[in-house]
Amino acid sequence: MIQELYEFYKENFPFIVRNEYTVIDILKNKNNKIIEKRDENGKLIGVSVINENTVILFCVDKKCRNKGLGSGLLELSEQTVKKDGYDEIVIGAGFDYLMPGVPTNKKYFKTVNEDLYSDVDSSAAEFFTKRGYKHSWDCDCFDMRFDLKYFTHNEHTIGETIDGITYRWAEAADIDSVCECCDDAEEEFTQYYKNEEMYKDGGSERVLTAVFEGETVGALICNKETEGEGLGSVACTVVKRSFQGRRIATNLVTLGTGYLKEAGMKEAYLGYTYTGLDNLYGYAGYKICIYYMMAKKRLG
Repeated sequence: MIQELYEFYKENFPFIVRNEYTVIDILKNKNNKIIEKRDENGKLIGVSVINENTVILFCVDKKCRNKGLGSGLLELSEQTVKKDGYDEIVIGAGFDYLMPGVPTNKKYFKTVNEDLYSDVDSSAAEFFTKRGYKHSWDCDCFDMRFDLKYFTHNEHTIGETIDGITYRWAEAADIDSVCECCDDAEEEFTQYYKNEEMYKDGGSERVLTAVFEGETVGALICNKETEGEGLGSVACTVVKRSFQGRRIATNLVTLGTGYLKEAGMKEAYLGYTYTGLDNLYGYAGYKICIYYMMAKKRLG
């Protein structure tokens, strides 16, 4: 069943970037409740995967849309969430996520540096909007992508000191200092920097730091092919508040992206980010490829 769900998800959301192991691990969570719809031959044509008050996956096969199947599936999902004692239902991210929200080409606020996937439209967001759901963020949520053959920022390299700040790979002895930086800048990111494997040379994930007089004042996680072959990513950019406004984040992103290109990555990716960072990552060359409606609804 789980492998069938995974194949159904990939067939209907080919543009979503999540590795197979992560997706399957989320789909087999013991707290999931699965509502499925099948045709007369037993083929899966619609599914809703619910975890607590969050619909982790909601999908109707392309050939079966606009026939009332989705409306009925959503109604059953809402009834399930309400029966479990919740007065609000969320579409997308809960204990984890397959996608942050409802994929769409629609933005709700002003953004820059956009190059959207051609096969994503606003139909899914419109479906939920017509049924009482609203975008719940006070900014946009989106993914960004970059074809690294167009990367041109080669002025600096990792190991250099720029305007008094040294940019270098973090080592095991730096973990406490890196986490202290995260606690100050964006505490929810700290958990991602505690993985000791990221502080070893040669791994697929590494931590790039900005250091001033022995103090970690900025950090960035660089990943090679953790989400797909030839695909690198940068994530969880943080800069201590007292050092913000000095282009440290821009330098981290640019240097990290240059590293991905040198490591042989064809594309770079940034997922689940928000308005404002389209400027930061856009400077290096990233462009918004998809938006998400962060859909929520109060259950009366």
